[in-house]
Amino acid sequence: MAEINDMIREQAIAWAIRVREPDFADWDGFTQWLEADALHNIAYEEALLAEDQYADLVEALDEPSDKSGQPGQDSISHLRQPANDDHAAPVTITRRRVMSGAIAAALVAAVGAGIWTQMPQPYDVMTGPGQRKTLTLSDGSRIQMNGDTKIELDRKKIRYAHLDRGEALFTVVHDDDDPFIVDSGNIRLVDAGTEFNVVKSEDILDVAVSDGVVIYNPERENISLPAGKRLYRDGARNRVTVSDISIAQVGAWRTGQLGFTGEPLKQIAQVLSRNLGVNITVSEAIAARPFSGIIQLKDRDPQNIEPIAALLGVQAQKQAEGWILIGDNAVP
Repeated sequence: MAEINDMIREQAIAWAIRVREPDFADWDGFTQWLEADALHNIAYEEALLAEDQYADLVEALDEPSDKSGQPGQDSISHLRQPANDDHAAPVTITRRRVMSGAIAAALVAAVGAGIWTQMPQPYDVMTGPGQRKTLTLSDGSRIQMNGDTKIELDRKKIRYAHLDRGEALFTVVHDDDDPFIVDSGNIRLVDAGTEFNVVKSEDILDVAVSDGVVIYNPERENISLPAGKRLYRDGARNRVTVSDISIAQVGAWRTGQLGFTGEPLKQIAQVLSRNLGVNITVSEAIAARPFSGIIQLKDRDPQNIEPIAALLGVQAQKQAEGWILIGDNAVP
């Protein structure tokens, strides 16, 4: 079983401090951090417990007593939004809890010099299938995320993103002295004043540029991709191809238009799942069959894949957890 490491503990302490700030509003980021790993929630609870235990010791020595001789019970009514709840729940915070935020800050300072301001602060942003999200970074750059996408960002490295899976359109504010970097697996993309779309799926990386220039792996292949170019990397075959693409097609998924130029049906099924929010798989018999063409998703019923299957030249069979694409001669 995995163990809680120092980085997770530091992140937990940092979150424990931040959620007590009066102007804290990053509940989405906090929830995503908790859900990213079961160890995160355990570490967070340990951080809160450590604060309370330390506060107990301090108050036992220094808290004034009331007339009954018991520690004061002054409390503050406060509404706090739970990380995994849709509704605010009333929480009564005693002076002990108010104190613990300051204690935690002191403990963090003691653990490491400037730990809160100096340690890396990566966090994940995710979308579910069929869900989209737009992120605006502090430098003005924007990331438009398609469905079923996971991106890692870092508050200490605002000109950096790691695309773990899915699809995103990057609109980057250019800075010659501080280029924007997108990593995906062991691949690095560096902007040169750019708008570009990136798809990451298993061994596939698909990069299309609509404005400016993107440098693919500057320390290795060093391939320059100007506007109107597309790079397709098939990791399974260790093959990289560069081709032309209409600028209008770059990021066209935002309007419901999907363009394909010979991609296998297995990959197309993943693209459809990401955009429609419906689980679509493909039988092994036709998984490698290529398809070229445009599929318009606008006004289509995501619960009825049969018309799309017809465009692909296959059949769609309903299953308990979605659809499967099969060949015309397959037995249902």
